[in-house]
Parts: sequence; C-alpha cells; structure tokens
Amino acid sequence: MTLKGSRIMLAVVWGIGFLIPVAILGAQTFLGTVYHGKESEAWSWFTPNIVPTIGLIIATFAAPTPDETEKQPVSGPLLVIALVLSIFYVVALIAIVGLAPLANSPPLETYKRSSLLLGVIQGVVTGALGGFFIKNAKK
Repeated sequence: MTLKGSRIMLAVVWGIGFLIPVAILGAQTFLGTVYHGKESEAWSWFTPNIVPTIGLIIATFAAPTPDETEKQPVSGPLLVIALVLSIFYVVALIAIVGLAPLANSPPLETYKRSSLLLGVIQGVVTGALGGFFIKNAKK
C-alpha cells in the first residue's frame, strides 16, 4: 500500500463516519421529533467528536509532498492499527447517533454518557493516525 492509497482509504472511512451521522442528525433536526428544541446541544456534542479527526485527515491531503513520497510503501502494522481503530470509532459514533433515540434515557443524556468512552477512543485513534502519518512522512 502506498501513502496516497492509505490516505484515500482512511479518508473514506472518516468520510463515511462524518456523512452518516450528519445525515441522521440533519434529519432529526429537520423533523424536530428527537431533541425537542435542543438540537443545538446534539450538534454541540457531535462536533468535537468528529471534527478534530476529520481536520487531521484533510490536513494530510493538504501537506505538500513530493511525488515520490506519495508512491512510497507505508508501514503495514501502523496502517492496520490506524485503520482498525478508525473503523471501530466510526462504527461506535454512528451507532450512538443512530440508536440514541431508542435508548431508555433522553438522547442528549445518552450522548453525554457516551462522550466518556468516545473521548478516550478518539485520543487513541488520533495518536495512531498521527503516528502513522509521521512514520510515513518523507524519509
């Protein structure tokens, strides 16, 4: 796998992890049946759980790299770690957004509780992504 291919693969995972919850939250906001006037609180919970990592992924595309760096092979184990952790986080985030209205507690309470776990996972994922991109920077 090349650096360019791995960037694209990770961008697809994080793009899906961004677009699906945005679509769900957008529909819930438009319909107004889930948060009962507190839609801004739902978006305030969502934004810090995804935007920092999406920003990191976008920044890797903006980073200037010579053509030969784009074609260089990448560290397989670090890519697997970053990819598996990314998929785990994205699936967890989508599940929380999608299933919170079905929980026994109000969705905003579910979001608040889930932030405890998501914050830890997001920190580990961001570290793995940063480590991957630093390790595979121009040598």
